[in-house]
Amino acid sequence: MPEAATESRKPSHQAVPVIGPGHTYASVTDKISAIVLTRQTPLSWLVGFGISFSLLMALLAASAYLLVKGTGIWGINVPVAWGFAIINFVWWIGIGHAGTLISAILLLFRQQWRTSINRFAEAMTLFAVACAGIYPVLHLGRPWLAYWLFPYPNTMNLWPQFRSPLVWDVFAVSTYGTVSFLFWFVGLIPDLATLRDRAGNRLAKITYGILAMGWRGSALHWHRYETAYLLLAGLATPLVVSVHTVVSFDFAVSIVPGWHSTIFPPLLCRWSDLLGIRDGYGAGDPHPKNVRARRLHHHETPGQHGKDHPGHQPDRFVRLCHGSFFRLVRSEQF
Repeated sequence: MPEAATESRKPSHQAVPVIGPGHTYASVTDKISAIVLTRQTPLSWLVGFGISFSLLMALLAASAYLLVKGTGIWGINVPVAWGFAIINFVWWIGIGHAGTLISAILLLFRQQWRTSINRFAEAMTLFAVACAGIYPVLHLGRPWLAYWLFPYPNTMNLWPQFRSPLVWDVFAVSTYGTVSFLFWFVGLIPDLATLRDRAGNRLAKITYGILAMGWRGSALHWHRYETAYLLLAGLATPLVVSVHTVVSFDFAVSIVPGWHSTIFPPLLCRWSDLLGIRDGYGAGDPHPKNVRARRLHHHETPGQHGKDHPGHQPDRFVRLCHGSFFRLVRSEQF
């Protein structure tokens, strides 16, 4: 009877080997490092780069037309102080916030499946913040005077108008971008050291060695690494809420009817996070069947462990964000 009771208390799923047959941790590391160090750039990447570069040229042409004609082409007028720029700004900030939210919160809750998406999510944050930072500068109409938004010492003793939401955006986005970069870089240090040890080119070895900051994988290094990583995650998580609250003030502090409302801070925080998680995770689906490294992954038969197996958690997470986002959109009345 005690043996039967012990058997009944066992979890419903057993630990599943992550590495496929015939591979070790060393062989997996060698294969992944070879993608960066020795693999040639595929044609599909060059095609994607060409398309992206063409869109970038279109952005530069549109920005040049904006600077020639003025920001009035965005529909800016009294009392509408924002136009096309605010739409893009809020959208990109939402995408970036979701990237940090995915990585930082899952790290704090010790969710092991975050390792399949954290690099993608953190890089997505950096690119999204860079894109978002363009629009407040273009909104000025004179982007060459954007440095006036910073409180720098000057002979005229002039200071920015700290009651302006545009100045709040500058401080919020710059702070968020700095913390997101540190969070991304600290997480890369062990990987950079791995590339340093396997690089055959002397220049690559020196470059990765500088970026790895002397990492040797000792117990002391791992202790300091995990401490710094957790501190940055704890700092980035509330920053997600605070920064998008500041961004929502672009609407809330205006006198335009329908915008002058206290609902915007919680509304935009929830809306942007759900939108970013849905789009960001959906674009970078980490399921083994969708990546070329699937041969390194241990495959399971469908339904082997049931729907409660941890491997199904990312899919359930995305479906939850999809449903929550669309319910939020349908419930809002403006």
